[in-house]
Amino acid sequence: MPIVSSDGTVKSDIDRKGRILIVEGSPLYTNLIKVAVKNVFSGPVDTAANFDDVKRLTVEHCGEYFLALLNLALPGAAFGEAVSYVRSLNIPSIVFTGSIETEVVERIRAYGVIDYIFKENIANLELVSRTVRRLDHNRRTNVLLTDDSSLSRAIICPHLEKHMFNVTQAEDGVEALELLKGPNDFQLLIVDYVMPRMNGFELVKEVRSFKNSRELAIVGMSAKTDGSLAANFIRFGADDFVNKPINPEIFTTRIAMCMDKKDMLNELMLRATTDYLTKLWNRRHFMNTAKVLYSSAEREQIRITIVMIDLDLFKAVNDTYGHEAGDEVLRKVSASLKTRTRESDVLARIGGEEFCLLAINVEPKSQESFLNDILETISSITFNFDGKEVSISASMGVTTELGTSLDDMMIRADNALYKAKEQGRARFVLAE
Repeated sequence: MPIVSSDGTVKSDIDRKGRILIVEGSPLYTNLIKVAVKNVFSGPVDTAANFDDVKRLTVEHCGEYFLALLNLALPGAAFGEAVSYVRSLNIPSIVFTGSIETEVVERIRAYGVIDYIFKENIANLELVSRTVRRLDHNRRTNVLLTDDSSLSRAIICPHLEKHMFNVTQAEDGVEALELLKGPNDFQLLIVDYVMPRMNGFELVKEVRSFKNSRELAIVGMSAKTDGSLAANFIRFGADDFVNKPINPEIFTTRIAMCMDKKDMLNELMLRATTDYLTKLWNRRHFMNTAKVLYSSAEREQIRITIVMIDLDLFKAVNDTYGHEAGDEVLRKVSASLKTRTRESDVLARIGGEEFCLLAINVEPKSQESFLNDILETISSITFNFDGKEVSISASMGVTTELGTSLDDMMIRADNALYKAKEQGRARFVLAE
């Protein structure tokens, strides 16, 4: 089911709109903003110092900008002409202003911009980074807005879409539950309390039985003035609560804080389970996951193969070309191994130049070709160090017999790995 905006149009491809436009007359401030943006955004960043640059760049990169950061006043366009022009092209915009006068702020809002940022000092550049990162994430975030009031949905939906969320609407808790159990990858649920068939509490309680806070953020809302509603929403598993009718600035700020919390939880989990250099799973995650899969294999639900992989003569690379060269080898080998393993397999760096692969349901007749493919993948990688072309090989120990435990399997695979080294490296040996 495609994500559809409130006016019924299908959302465009987000990857096509992969540029940011910075419009600022001060070269110093332009560079500072660009650095702040580049810290959180990997796409192209264009800069315009005047109105003519703005018109030229928007023609040259028509349809590519997902965001513009603009100074309200420019040389030759002191009264917001550049902002008006960019908004006429439907480019979402953030406006910089040095004035906090109500008249100026209201004029900025009238352009339909996402937000405005005061140019008070360099410290506000952190706000620029946070805002760009949040909006870049938002355009990849699917939101399920659940409210039985079509009027309420019509009021709330544009505020979410203004902040680049992809919004799907549900009329009650039962419809929302069906959507959440379906193929759509929702990251945020906004749910009203009073609804027919299933109220907000019931929906949140049901959803939390299969979606945790790292997978789905939940914000409850209600027009009721009962002070216990917010606390009860959070007791049932919501992450935050807002009162209706919503205040747009408070609402979008609370939503942003909620999504930042979700991102932080996922970042912490990633750091706890991932090897920092190779981005493969780390030993801790491998062991936790492998133990579960081993138990499934004991119950004859799956077959597992343990493959210990060790890079040959890796120390010589470090000693000859330096540790940065060694790190490059580990990163490239890891990336190549990921392309040769299946989603069901578990691949981890378990220490130094050693990797471990748990492969599920490898057919016995294809096992040899599967293992040789891994060896060939590694040996086909070339590196250029100090003008010299360098390649590397690997040795592997393999076991498919469950034995007495997962540790027993890994020990036998490790012993087979040492035999592969003794037999001349660049090969695999099956454990006895």
